[in-house]
Amino acid sequence: MKAKILLLTVFSALFILASCKKDEDDPVVKTTYTKDVKSIFVSKCAPCHVSGGSHPSKFDEYATAKNEIDVIIDRVNRDAGAAGFMPKNGTKLSAETIAILTKWKSDGLLEN
Repeated sequence: MKAKILLLTVFSALFILASCKKDEDDPVVKTTYTKDVKSIFVSKCAPCHVSGGSHPSKFDEYATAKNEIDVIIDRVNRDAGAAGFMPKNGTKLSAETIAILTKWKSDGLLEN
């Protein structure tokens, strides 16, 4: 009986350790411009901030979006109607969408 309890305890401990190890091996998914961010700019910042748009800052271009991310995050976080609010004459971006932009920055502004 003691052997069965000991065996069960050892098996349980090994199972728990194996589960912990698996979590450590799971890759951290990083937010990237190509996969996660560009589509936001194309859908939410058009027609002004995309190629062919009226504004000189084109956020459908990685380098421009990367260089202006602090301003972008600041402006989309403003209240609708406040000076500098973006998207101009549009609806405030959802908290989830803003979180993607913020995560892109904190993940290192990766392109791909």
